Amino acid sequence: MIDQSNLDSATLAERLALLGVVAASRDGTPVNSADVNAVCDGYLDAVDGDVLGDVSEGEVIRALNRLEADGFLTQERVDGASGVGKGRPAYALAGDADELLDALAEDGRVAGVVSRVRGLRE
Repeated sequence: MIDQSNLDSATLAERLALLGVVAASRDGTPVNSADVNAVCDGYLDAVDGDVLGDVSEGEVIRALNRLEADGFLTQERVDGASGVGKGRPAYALAGDADELLDALAEDGRVAGVVSRVRGLRE
């Protein structure tokens, strides 16, 4: 079940990060922040509104951490050490992807991104 109050307060970067997780992990496999960042950058042209530049990796990491804290995502450590040897966090959607896509489609700014992500899932 989607916590609509948390979703309503989500920033545009957080909404894009959620969509990035859904798009990058079509089979439910956890994905890392670099994969999510690449997906977000690829979908910026579908965002309705003023977006300057791209979504930085730092913005995506902050968004993923907040989304995990709000219960939208789960975090796992995957094999393969990071540059500092701590492992790379990977994120998976904690709830139902279709329910999340339905809720995000109501936001006109990301409705075009939702349509693209749905197209990947079909």
